[in-house]
Amino acid sequence: MEHESLEQLDEAELALFKKKLKKMKEFKGRGTELISVYMPEDVDRSSITGQINAEMSQSSNIKSPQTRKNVQGALRRIDNFLKQIDFKLPKNGLVVFSGNISQQEGKSDIQLMTLRPIRPLKTKLYWCDSEFHLAPLEDMVSPKDIFGIIVIDKSDSTIAALVGKKYEILGRFTSGISGKHRAGGQSSTRFERLHEEAAQEFYKRISEKINEIFLPYGDKLKGLIVAGPGMTKNYFLNKELIDQRIRKKILGLIDTSYTDESGIREVVQKADELLKDADIIKEKNLINKFLEAIVKSGLAAYGQKEVEEALSIGKVSTLLVSDAIEWMVFKFHCEKCGFGEEFVAKEPSKFDSSSYKCGKCGSTTQIEILEEIDYADWAMEKAHSTGATIYIVSTDTPEGEQFFKGFGGIGALLRYR
Repeated sequence: MEHESLEQLDEAELALFKKKLKKMKEFKGRGTELISVYMPEDVDRSSITGQINAEMSQSSNIKSPQTRKNVQGALRRIDNFLKQIDFKLPKNGLVVFSGNISQQEGKSDIQLMTLRPIRPLKTKLYWCDSEFHLAPLEDMVSPKDIFGIIVIDKSDSTIAALVGKKYEILGRFTSGISGKHRAGGQSSTRFERLHEEAAQEFYKRISEKINEIFLPYGDKLKGLIVAGPGMTKNYFLNKELIDQRIRKKILGLIDTSYTDESGIREVVQKADELLKDADIIKEKNLINKFLEAIVKSGLAAYGQKEVEEALSIGKVSTLLVSDAIEWMVFKFHCEKCGFGEEFVAKEPSKFDSSSYKCGKCGSTTQIEILEEIDYADWAMEKAHSTGATIYIVSTDTPEGEQFFKGFGGIGALLRYR
């Protein structure tokens, strides 16, 4: 059970990392104003500070006064941040992003954001552009496991890849084989022979395409499912035209009514056991377990207040948070009375932190923001502290969409009532 818990936690961290990358990709600068600094754990402090100082000096040559002001402001934010953390970097290193992310002409909104890589950074990097440099981080989340799906009959075939919680159609093919009615004057024997030759050619073409698509994936290809109506899929496999390296990864055959995208969806719905290691099936089973617990045992909770209360007293065994939730948690400290508290902003862009009032003494002038953190990150911290596992539910699956729309995107499986 301990191994399963750690594995699930890793999946949650990966999902959060992907969510943050997606958010970072949305930021665009009006010029080359967005700065990315990649620092491996063992980076030399003087090389980074020297680079920042050199860039600050160089920035005085920027012709546009507004761009110069924004770049210098971003560099100062990075310099102050590095002094604040005293170069104590996480084991995988740290990436710092800073720049003017305002989309209004002439207005500056210089933000500093950090991201902890999920794998060790290999090289130091400084990058200034109109968007944040994310390529090295995106490489870290390239898909590990891929499942292939082929649906086929004598007329049509569709090939798809199941990657994470999404399937992608990679090809749709038609055989051109006519129906059972033969042209006038043709003997039944000749018709059947031509029909069989056309089918054989179609099988060969599909096999070549399967080899071409899936062989490059190598060990990333974890399995292949062949599906379709009737016995055509069996005849197709009996021809042994698929490369043996792929053939040995065939998980099984499934009957479907269709050979287009509807057939691919049928496979995903029916292949729970064959695809039990695929993310899409894991998510489907978890949501179904959550729904069953609500109806039958009562060992489930949903809604922000109910889940957070259960989490605070250690009742939660598995925490479910939708990746569609965009909430932010602001951690405040009142310098007047010393009171600290957290506030969940469900619409961060509309939240004015400067007007926040201390919950103890009512002060609005001496409130300091200690940290601004993504709600899912905050929830993960809470889950860690109580020994609960956390699962980030995507909206890429029907079950994940239902969880977000029907339950507000936050739920929990409980240890006890």
